[in-house]
Amino acid sequence: MKPLFISMALAAALALWGAEPQAGIDYLMAASHVAGEQVYNILH
Repeated sequence: MKPLFISMALAAALALWGAEPQAGIDYLMAASHVAGEQVYNILH
């Protein structure tokens, strides 16, 4: 579960820190997708 929180925190920090809001949102969505896959793999 720890990689989920790390990836979400990193994505949120980069999204808030990013120069381009759209790029930050795209990165956040990609990181959320990856985190979701990690959780799915842990549960199944």
